[in-house]
Amino acid sequence: MNEFDLIDRAFRQKLHFKHSLTRIPGGDDASVHAVPAGLELVVSTDMSLAGVHWPHDFPLEHAACRAVNAALSDLAAMGAEACWVWVCAVLRDAAAGGQMGDGIAAALAGSGIELAGGDTVHAADNSLAVTVAGVVPQGKAMRRDRAQAGDDIWLCGRLGFAALALERWQGGDHSDDAVRAFADVQPLIAQGVALRKAGVRCCIDVSDGLLADAAHLAEQSCVGMEIDISAIPSLAELQQHVDPDDAAGLVLGGGEDYALLCTAPESLRDSLSAHAVRIGRCVAGGSVRALRHGVGIASSRRGFDHFA
Repeated sequence: MNEFDLIDRAFRQKLHFKHSLTRIPGGDDASVHAVPAGLELVVSTDMSLAGVHWPHDFPLEHAACRAVNAALSDLAAMGAEACWVWVCAVLRDAAAGGQMGDGIAAALAGSGIELAGGDTVHAADNSLAVTVAGVVPQGKAMRRDRAQAGDDIWLCGRLGFAALALERWQGGDHSDDAVRAFADVQPLIAQGVALRKAGVRCCIDVSDGLLADAAHLAEQSCVGMEIDISAIPSLAELQQHVDPDDAAGLVLGGGEDYALLCTAPESLRDSLSAHAVRIGRCVAGGSVRALRHGVGIASSRRGFDHFA
C-alpha cells in the first residue's frame, strides 16, 4: 500500500461530509472556501504528540479523537461556528494511520465539520498537527484582552477530571472507564456561540489549567482576578474521588478539560446564568488569586508549560 492508498483508506473513505462554504474540496493542491459577507474567518492550529499529549500506551484512535476536539476548542473560545479541519498525521506505520482515521472520524461524526485536507508522513513516533477554521460575525469574536475591572468571571464546563483520569492511567488503571474519562473531550462550540450571542467579548478555553489560563486573560486585559473555587461544581464532584486539597489542585491546575472561562459585566448576569456558573470577579491589578469561600488558598499546580 502506497501513501495515497493509505490516505484514501485511513481518512477519505471515512469522512465524506462537505461544508456548504467549500468551493473546491481537498484532493487538489489546496482547498477553496467561501466566507460570506458580514463574516470573518477564524483559524487556529495545534500539535499533539505521543508521550507529550497522550501516553504512548494510550489507544491511538482515542488520542486522535481527543486531539481534533482539543483543537476545535479554540474556535469555541472565539465564539466561532466550526467549519473545517485539516490534519497532518505523523505515523509510525500504516496501522497507525487507520487508527488515527477512526479517531478523526469519531470526532467529526455528525458535527457539520469537514475534514478539508492534510498530509501524512512516516516517522519514528505518532503525532498530529490539527488546523481548524470557522466563521464568526464581523467584529464579534471573543478575545483575551477585553476583560475589565468589575466584570464577573464565568465558567462553562468541568475542570479537573482529565488530569485525574491521566494520573489514574499512569498509575495502571487502563480500564474502559479510564480511557473514556481522558479521551472524552467535547469542544463547547455551541456554548461558545451562545456566550458570544449573549454579549460576552472576553473568553479563553482552559487547556493549561484554570490559574494558568486565567493569567493569560488577566495579563492581556491588564486586570486582576479573584476566583472562588467553592463556586465551581467540579470541586464537590472531585472530592468524591480524592481528598479536598488534591481536588482543589486538580481544579486549579489540572488542565486538558477545555472548559470555557470568560468575563462579562454585571448587566449580563441574567442572560449568562443559563450557560455558565459565576466563579469570581475581575479587579484592579494584575494577579490571579484563588479563594475558597472568600479565603485565599495556594496551589502547587500552576498549569502546564512545555518549557517550564
